[in-house]
Amino acid sequence: MKRVAMVKTFMRPDIFKSCMNFLISAKTDVVLVAFDGPQEYWDEHRKIVFEANQYIDAEIFRFPYDCGLSACRNRLIEMISEPYFLMIDDDVGVVSNIWDALSVMQINKNLAAATFGWLESNMFYNIDAWDINIKSEGVLSKKINWPKQIINVNGFVFSFPFDFVPNQGFWSRRFFDEFHWDEHYIIEAEHEDLALQVKPSKWVFAVCLNVFLCHMHDRDDNVYNRNHRFSEEKMAKSWCYFFRKWNLKEYRDAETLFPYISPTIIERPETVRESLEKWSRLSPSPAQMKMREKQ
Repeated sequence: MKRVAMVKTFMRPDIFKSCMNFLISAKTDVVLVAFDGPQEYWDEHRKIVFEANQYIDAEIFRFPYDCGLSACRNRLIEMISEPYFLMIDDDVGVVSNIWDALSVMQINKNLAAATFGWLESNMFYNIDAWDINIKSEGVLSKKINWPKQIINVNGFVFSFPFDFVPNQGFWSRRFFDEFHWDEHYIIEAEHEDLALQVKPSKWVFAVCLNVFLCHMHDRDDNVYNRNHRFSEEKMAKSWCYFFRKWNLKEYRDAETLFPYISPTIIERPETVRESLEKWSRLSPSPAQMKMREKQ
């Protein structure tokens, strides 16, 4: 079975190049790339794929400008015939042994995806896996249903079942014979939408608890973030469509979830770990040592 990965990219060639280098280092066999970015970024992205092609089988496909994450993913998935594949965005760096975890997909026939949390450069970890709770007043709320199962595959520890998991990891090709990404979403809400589609079905999701992938998103790139990734206009279209489609009025976070941790903002008061005073009380005095020697 070939190790096939798919990547959606837009207009950050430097980050995309790093993503491709990580996939090459992981000994990926095939990488399919979807580009729907501005015209001026096409040649640079195409060059990166050409260079990658000296090491692996890589191909880039150009789609209409800003046709969206969902549409690009659907088109790439249609090209894949392998039973499982790796799906990531262009700002993700995979670990070099990530393909050692692929066999987790063969353990449960109803496993739609086994994905990974992320670690960002400012040192925050996010597992972002949860279960769906629809309240009677039209509120989508996150929760975690217990118990969960644990699977250890070559040192990768996965937990399942979940209704929602991060977007980076291994997916079942057979799953997409039944479901697809809703192409009304350009950016935002597409993952929540897929989770709601899947909720009544037999399919479940797993998340890795002990391996995180590097999220290389540049939060200081104001042009990209303001105009595209966090564009208020794009996000408003996506979320309004989401709420109307599912007859909801609110989407809430919850308290009892896997942690969203930023060690840089966790304050820990200074405490005394060891001291001479502490151990002097417990260790024998010189006179006591002599007494013990005589005995």
